[in-house]
Amino acid sequence: MTPTLGLLEAFDRHGALLARAPVTRWPVTVGRALACDLVLDDPFVAPEHLRIDRPAGAAGGVQVELLATRNGARLQRRHYRQGERFDWPDGAPIELGRTHLALRLADAAIAEEQALPRFPWRTAVQTAVLLALVLAAALAASWLEARDAAKYLKSLPGMLLILLVVLGAWAGAWAAANKLFAGRLQFWRHVRIASAVYLAADAVQLASHFAAFTFSWELLARFAPMLAALVLAGGLHAHLAAILPRRRVGLAWMVAAAVAVGVPAWLGTQWLSNMRLSNTLYMSSLFPPGLRAAPAVPVDQFLQEAQALRGQLDRRLQGDGHGDEDE
Repeated sequence: MTPTLGLLEAFDRHGALLARAPVTRWPVTVGRALACDLVLDDPFVAPEHLRIDRPAGAAGGVQVELLATRNGARLQRRHYRQGERFDWPDGAPIELGRTHLALRLADAAIAEEQALPRFPWRTAVQTAVLLALVLAAALAASWLEARDAAKYLKSLPGMLLILLVVLGAWAGAWAAANKLFAGRLQFWRHVRIASAVYLAADAVQLASHFAAFTFSWELLARFAPMLAALVLAGGLHAHLAAILPRRRVGLAWMVAAAVAVGVPAWLGTQWLSNMRLSNTLYMSSLFPPGLRAAPAVPVDQFLQEAQALRGQLDRRLQGDGHGDEDE
């Protein structure tokens, strides 16, 4: 009986097994041709794509040679082309076409048996805590804006239901994409990501308004939505990375490029519409006076600045009036 020297396996991008071939001799070939030792049904793979060999004096190393291929192969983020040779480290997959190739040698160490997974109590507790914090933050924000306590209490059930439905729909859409591209649903993971992003964006806005009030840094209050948008961009990357974990770096560059284009576009739109970079005219959040660290503004200076602001508003109104007359 011929001994088995290894096992060659091919997986799709979702991790599903496509083909498997025992290695009984060296070298072995991989491609679409029926003469290959491992035959792949991938249109982006050449008829004879690569040859795998393990020379007797190579101290256990495996070498790969690319044959007549147009697309080549990728190993650990490095791309190899036709005619090139490279060493294949144990456990590292090779990407060729839309297929991932794995090799397990007969003399390789086998990992110990793993225990069956138990109920993830820690993850469940984290999810429950994040959901509770999201609900508390939403209720606190609506309570601060409420004017009638009775109406507020009556609106609580509907408000909580809408929040849960929106959060479930958002996480469900990402989970469906996760199932489509990665083969796993991971609904609760996307719920945790969405909850953490909601809390982080809320905390950033609160910290921005608090710092603006405490130290008279009005710019933080004016551009607090932009800071929250940066947090949302980070959450978008977290959702995408959960779907395509092998493309984290590329996804980060893509999200960064979107932010680099979107932020100037938003600022330009605000300037063209309002002749200012922010749509916020003044600080709308007030905290206890004892938290103020900045010195008080003299009354004369305050009146002068208010008069200057009134002049700007009058000129703006006159400009709007002329625009209406032209129309």
